[in-house]
Amino acid sequence: MLRGYTSADYTACLAILDSNIPRFFSLQDRIDFLAFLDAPIGRYSILENDDGSIIGCGGIALENGETGILNWGMIHVDYHRQGWGSILTLARLSQLSNVPSVKKIILHTSHETVGFYKKLGFQIVAFTPDFYRQGLHRYDMELSVDDNFQHRFTDIGASLLYQRYDHVMIQR
Repeated sequence: MLRGYTSADYTACLAILDSNIPRFFSLQDRIDFLAFLDAPIGRYSILENDDGSIIGCGGIALENGETGILNWGMIHVDYHRQGWGSILTLARLSQLSNVPSVKKIILHTSHETVGFYKKLGFQIVAFTPDFYRQGLHRYDMELSVDDNFQHRFTDIGASLLYQRYDHVMIQR
């Protein structure tokens, strides 16, 4: 189930991040994430598996009303490569598809996950080597929100909301 973040989720979210250090995140990211959890920007969500364990988290935000942002999306390393990251990302894209003013969606990621986002249609718009730490490069990515996007992700949102989609339902 995907639900809203509360302060009671703080420790679980930190454990998810820690499970992904150093491959996907740096120690500086940990400091930044702690500050984010103290005052989340936008809508931050928690992903639970069938037994109610918190296995992922990720958010959305708006910039200037026309740009959607995917922020701090992550899945606990024990649940990687099982489809949970796709569920979390598709749910967030669906949420942004319901904002009529959004013209594009942006995110910042590393070389470890850039391929995942490319498969979803994101394009690389900038690259910064060693941005996060030595050997952990930053990719700025963008996805245009057009009629095709609206159709695809609105349909996905309806499926996620009203039916089981692999392992998750969205709670609104």
